[in-house]
Amino acid sequence: MNRPLAGLRVVELATEIAGPYCTKLLVDLGADVYKIEPLAGDPLRSWGPFPSGRPDPRRSGLFEYLNAGKRGAALDLAQPANLTKVQELIAGADLLVENLPAGVPERSDYGLDHDSLSRINPRLVAVRISDFGQQGPLRDQPTTSLTLQAASGWVNLREPGRKPVQAGARIPEYVVGGYAALGALTALRTAGAANEVVEVDVSSFESLLSTLPYPMLMAARLKSLGLPTNSKAAPMLGIVRAADGWIGINCLTGQHWLDVCAMVGLPEFGDLQIAVMLGGPERDEFFAKAQPFFDSMNVADLVELSQAMRIPAAPVSDGETIMDCPQYAERGFFVEVGDDGWRFSRPGPAFRLSNTPVPPPVRAPLLGSEGPATWGERATPSPTGTATDAALPFSGLKVFDLSTFWAGAYLTCYLGAFGADVIKVESIQRPDGHRYSGSLLREGDDWYERGPLWQATNLNKRDITLDLSSAVGRELALRLAAEADVVVENFSPRVVEQFGLDYDSLIKINPDVIMVRMPGFGLEGPWRDYVGWALNIEQVSGMASVTGYPDGPPCNLQGPADPIAGVHGCIALLAALQHRERTGEGQLIEVAQVEVGAAVAAEPLIEYSLTGKVSPRQGNRHRDYTQGVYPTSVTDEWVAVSIRDDTDWAGLVGAMKRDELSDDPRFATPDARLANHDAFDAVVTEWTATLAPDEVVAALVQRKVPAARILASDRMYDIEQLEARGFYQDLEHPITGHHRFPGWPFRISPGPTAHHRTPSPTLGQHNADVLDALGLSADEIAALREQRVIGERLLNA
Repeated sequence: MNRPLAGLRVVELATEIAGPYCTKLLVDLGADVYKIEPLAGDPLRSWGPFPSGRPDPRRSGLFEYLNAGKRGAALDLAQPANLTKVQELIAGADLLVENLPAGVPERSDYGLDHDSLSRINPRLVAVRISDFGQQGPLRDQPTTSLTLQAASGWVNLREPGRKPVQAGARIPEYVVGGYAALGALTALRTAGAANEVVEVDVSSFESLLSTLPYPMLMAARLKSLGLPTNSKAAPMLGIVRAADGWIGINCLTGQHWLDVCAMVGLPEFGDLQIAVMLGGPERDEFFAKAQPFFDSMNVADLVELSQAMRIPAAPVSDGETIMDCPQYAERGFFVEVGDDGWRFSRPGPAFRLSNTPVPPPVRAPLLGSEGPATWGERATPSPTGTATDAALPFSGLKVFDLSTFWAGAYLTCYLGAFGADVIKVESIQRPDGHRYSGSLLREGDDWYERGPLWQATNLNKRDITLDLSSAVGRELALRLAAEADVVVENFSPRVVEQFGLDYDSLIKINPDVIMVRMPGFGLEGPWRDYVGWALNIEQVSGMASVTGYPDGPPCNLQGPADPIAGVHGCIALLAALQHRERTGEGQLIEVAQVEVGAAVAAEPLIEYSLTGKVSPRQGNRHRDYTQGVYPTSVTDEWVAVSIRDDTDWAGLVGAMKRDELSDDPRFATPDARLANHDAFDAVVTEWTATLAPDEVVAALVQRKVPAARILASDRMYDIEQLEARGFYQDLEHPITGHHRFPGWPFRISPGPTAHHRTPSPTLGQHNADVLDALGLSADEIAALREQRVIGERLLNA
């Protein structure tokens, strides 16, 4: 079968989720992956759920999902003969993916350091995944998923009156794996040009920060206006209970709010959107009056009514109900795999490529079932080394950007950062809706140029305005698309189709174009025209149902679905570019955001299909050890603490100076601590509540106990680790001045020396430049401006 990454050879020395998910995405795109496990196997083989309730390394659904289609071997790398075999594999590989702890001596001992790898295979790309990256003061700090989420701003107040809570279902680890795959395919474009190994240093910490909706920029902007920086405002209505389950109703604009008020019969609240969002008495009053309406309708009818009014609404799915979702069902997204004695359902691929489709999954390797043999001759050439400028791996790539809001624009921002010429299209009649985000900050007639969220998502681009409702606007758009290598859009399907800018129309004028379409729900299916935003994606894909407390409602993650979708879209695009450079063939890439969401929240579906059970939400707890989020002596400041084993417990007892607890039978073993978790929480709370957050963290980290202060938006610029790794880049905007923008969560060496190239453009800033290059005269451009086909100021601003 024709596959975009056919011929790419990958050695994986990674366990758990992040590294294997990185290589899973590459397998989906055609790479040949050889997974090297320790003799005991990847620990994920013992991570259920299991049909029998007992661990079985041959029957781990989550391991099977992440490692399907790979080759495998279990080896003790301390044995010189085994190490030699692995080095032979690396010598014939294009890519190495490993997640050894940063800086461990074993990297040199195993011949995995830069110099050794350069001697073995100077064309290799080495992807190194670690908690904080390979350098910086936090490099060796112990972490768990909870403490890493806390340190990176992912533990948030999601339910009024309760502690901040983590994201569920190990979703952050998939996020890291996605960025690792993105970094790998970017580095492969210049592999071999420098005659040394290209290293991709992936930071899990920065990966999570990179999916946040730029809270550091919003906090800086609010501070400059003398406003509070850590508002408790939340998207409304959020997740509410209907007659037969949970539904998400999401007001992203003022019009949405007015429509919701009309729908529930409370028009008197139409002018109170901000007050309700901020959580005052108006919020309680509104929900008290609205709940009888929700109680009178089931979820399906309420979704249909809301969507008919163009209100973004979606059911909140869990591992059981997601299988009944008509959009997933009609699109055949979930796949049943296994053998006669053991079958389960799992998500399908996160992207669909028209000419190089992802084939059905095959079994993951059984532990020890294969040996490290040579790969033999390549069936197709290795798809590497297509660019020559390591600093700008996308130089020469022309991108026509029809995206709006965040997901598609995030993808094109990345391409532009590393050399692509990205032309973004808006109009003075209907600009990118992301310009309206942060609408509380509308000061001045040029308020639409000042939004921090729009600016951060649209760095590295040129901006033109075209009224696509006019014939001449559409004709100019088609002329630009005819010259593009890549076209990107993420509207609901009907939008570009009504303008004649869909894939079937474009290939008539540009046969080898690659088009990336990123609709919320997909190009086909009963929900294709539904309004879909990040919150909807989190709700229907299962991301929200696993987040929150067991006795509370499902909770939104509040935003990361957009950049997660953008990363997956870019991964598929980079593979398609490799295919086109080898064959000359373009294609359509469909990235249904709701399918990406399900792909990174796979565990609940797999668990239900194996056991017939839906596990309750865990809050901040872990199934194998005790942990939690605890108050400190500073109001609204929290710390996350994990006690993984008896060594951590001894460290905590020492930090608390409570030696008598060492002999307390309630806490003597991990199982005892889990059985007495409430008592454990009370003991920890009694101690943390007397100290400042940094004092708690210092006392525990000194003893190698995982702990982190929950990161608030107003402190995100003050993290020494980010400063040491150059995560932020200073840019000067022509209207709003100096800003520090977050970069990308990996360092490629040799590779790009900066995260971004240019600040975001103003509306229509490049009209003259772009249209002049199309051959239009100054008089013709002036006439277009007079006809309002183009312009540099928002109409009726």
